[in-house]
Amino acid sequence: MSIVNRHSWKSGEDMSQLREKLSHLPNLPGVYLFKDDKDSILYIGKSKSIRNRVRSYFNRSAKHKLRIRLMTSRIHDLSLIVTDTEAEALILEEQLIKKHHPRYNVALKDGKSYPYCKLTIGEMYPRLLLVRENIDSKSEYYGPYPSVKDARQILKVVMTYFPLRTSKMKLDGTKTYRPCLNFQMKRCIAPCRGIIPEEEYAKIVRQVRLFLKGRDKVLIKELEQKMKISSERLEFEKSAQYRDQILAMRRIFERQMVLEVQGKDQDVFNLFREEEATGVQVLFIRNGRLLGTDFFFFEESLEASDDNLLGQVLHRIYMPEGSIVPREILIPFEYADRKMFEDALNKKSHHRVDVRCPRKGRKKELVSMAYNNAKVNLSEKRSQFIKNKDILKHVKYELKLFRLPMVVEAFDISHLSGTMTVASMVCWKNNSPSKQDYRKFKIKGISGPDDFAAMKEVLSRRYSRSLTEGISLPDMILIDGGKGQINIAAKVLDELGILNEIDLIGLAKGRSERKRGRSRGKNIDFEYVVKPNQKNEIRMRRNSDVLYLLQNIRDESHRFAIEFQRKLKRQHTLHSKIDDIQGVGPKRRRLLLNHFGSLKALKQASTEEILKVPGISEKLALDIRTFLN
Repeated sequence: MSIVNRHSWKSGEDMSQLREKLSHLPNLPGVYLFKDDKDSILYIGKSKSIRNRVRSYFNRSAKHKLRIRLMTSRIHDLSLIVTDTEAEALILEEQLIKKHHPRYNVALKDGKSYPYCKLTIGEMYPRLLLVRENIDSKSEYYGPYPSVKDARQILKVVMTYFPLRTSKMKLDGTKTYRPCLNFQMKRCIAPCRGIIPEEEYAKIVRQVRLFLKGRDKVLIKELEQKMKISSERLEFEKSAQYRDQILAMRRIFERQMVLEVQGKDQDVFNLFREEEATGVQVLFIRNGRLLGTDFFFFEESLEASDDNLLGQVLHRIYMPEGSIVPREILIPFEYADRKMFEDALNKKSHHRVDVRCPRKGRKKELVSMAYNNAKVNLSEKRSQFIKNKDILKHVKYELKLFRLPMVVEAFDISHLSGTMTVASMVCWKNNSPSKQDYRKFKIKGISGPDDFAAMKEVLSRRYSRSLTEGISLPDMILIDGGKGQINIAAKVLDELGILNEIDLIGLAKGRSERKRGRSRGKNIDFEYVVKPNQKNEIRMRRNSDVLYLLQNIRDESHRFAIEFQRKLKRQHTLHSKIDDIQGVGPKRRRLLLNHFGSLKALKQASTEEILKVPGISEKLALDIRTFLN
């Protein structure tokens, strides 16, 4: 095998070092990392044979795609991590990609995690919660649900028709509490009172488990028997409650499409391409019923293979810690790393997982259904993507920008009469909010209501750090304000040497005076855009797509700043003097206040009395007494 000399920009010493490493690669499973001349990671891959896989990138006779050719031309060095098995290599690759986000790895734009319903069966009186991670081995998890809205709907149904407790206090039979409003509303049987037997509560928990598993026939049969018994005992009000519960369960289960007669847990995948875009569809089937669907959109994937794209989605769903894996995964074609992927899932699951590519029968029909859904969803996504790009072109034209504003960062300042000043930064990518890139700032260097100084500080902090850490700069910066704020922002960016690399605009509100004979009533409000080194403002047309986009971004930055500022205000209002004592956290604070009843009583307590509180050492008791007095 010969190495193509694509590294002409390297020194002979660098090239010889790379050749030396390639000639001594181990024939073992593991992960490899390609790096450029600045030691930045270009690509992370895994293989059952590092030697064969890595050397294939430099094979002269191989017909690589453009993306691979560009990557190999930049490789300056490589590092290896050898693992014991292929499954370990697969898991390690996913963790490293998520950590480093290499440029040449085809990756999904979002970092979503699926919501689950968590039933805390390890407690004496279990609760049902909405969570995003599976971390408790003593609980049962149901899902995943495609969105939080779907999961909350399930939670609402359970709380309406099954009287589970929602309280967070620990109920172990040693202490009783006063029941909350849910007991009065007959939404909870209030086990906190200490008079409800575990067996009675366990029957409700069993019904909830049947509902979450989709065991409709068993659940409805049980409820019908209870309704009949209540009716025979002349407990007609109770019997009516069971009747309403049965009708509600039937309505809910009728809305769920039955896809698998045998009642299996399956996830079904398929893929559809259209020009440069690709969509991957997944159907979540639990107990034979369609729980929900999800769609993954790759904007520019012409250089990526079907195998690569499907692998990205499979890794995203199943590799994160705590993800729940069904017993069967159906895929549209023979995935190259299927055996390795299957071994990894079997290692992390408590049951056998089969990854199959069905050729006929009902399972093939499910894969075809996923294909049809992928086709429809991709068409819708592409039309939205094209529409967003057209809007951005209009923004560039109307505002006379130098760049297409694919990435926009917007800033806003918020304070309470000059106190608790904070700033927000929201990020818009391709006409959509990118919430993982949102940032919030506490303004430290000013006192009083000085928005100009606050804007100067937040922009200096944000972009000096971006330059230091090599973070990509946005295409456009949007400031909520007029000429004053824009001039300050332009000065900061000019001092950092990036004013000519970013389009800077400000969005402000104005009011035109009434003109005699032309308009009646109140003055007319309007929005206008200001730019640095431009005397005249740009008046925006009402109801235009450009104005709507700018208002949307500006309003989101305002909301995010207000939300952060109110959070700080709540923390300040609820702050206790005990929190300032070194060595006293929330748990010890609660113990001290529960023991003494108030801060005043704690101040009057002696060191010996403080020592009686569990978890308080002699030194800490002395520190508490000294601090409070």
